[in-house]
Amino acid sequence: MDYPTLLARLGEGSAHPGGFQATKELIGQIDFPRGAAVLESGCGTGRTACYLASLGLNVTAIDRNEDMIQKATHRARLNGLPIRIMQADAASLPFPDETFDAVFTESVTAFTQGSSALNEYWRVLKPTGVLYDRELAFAKKLTAAQKKKLQSFYGLQHLRTVPGWLKLLSTSKFHKYSATPFSQLKQQASDNDPLRLVDHELFSKPDAVAMMMTNERLMTSFSKLMGSVVITAWKG
Repeated sequence: MDYPTLLARLGEGSAHPGGFQATKELIGQIDFPRGAAVLESGCGTGRTACYLASLGLNVTAIDRNEDMIQKATHRARLNGLPIRIMQADAASLPFPDETFDAVFTESVTAFTQGSSALNEYWRVLKPTGVLYDRELAFAKKLTAAQKKKLQSFYGLQHLRTVPGWLKLLSTSKFHKYSATPFSQLKQQASDNDPLRLVDHELFSKPDAVAMMMTNERLMTSFSKLMGSVVITAWKG
């Protein structure tokens, strides 16, 4: 079992920095126009996709994990929201050029090779489209040993500082972009997700319990170094 599968079976819908409250705050700052065509890349259990759709947006959501797609579909159905949900990879999007007004994603680009996902976001955005991307960032460059610990457990491809993310953007097809300053991770407030579906069998499986404990240890160990950055990139 890998980390994304663990999250899927736990029904975790807001594992990114800041949790769902931070997601809602960011969406509020963006103020999407009603009816805009928005792609959520890495939708997880569909919590953010449903929130975007409830605001009157035309939402398409993708995730590469089959369990996540099933849970996102179930959530959308229970909410009665017309979201197009597909299993797909951010680095190879199954959409024509210039399809979306915006791409919204959190903690997904960090799991992709090079600038592949960024270039795909650029491709599917309309000429006036915008990418909004919240990613894991670090207060300073990590040592080789620190990188190995995080990469081997989480499968991360990018372990970057804010300047590191800007450097990656410079290798993409985006020519106009910005990034907020580093924001240290804060303790998430209690978050009740009434539609969370948890596979309770996990708690009786030693390997799954060990993974949960390892995650807690890593989060504690890197808490002072871990944070987030919000990237905004304009196609036009």
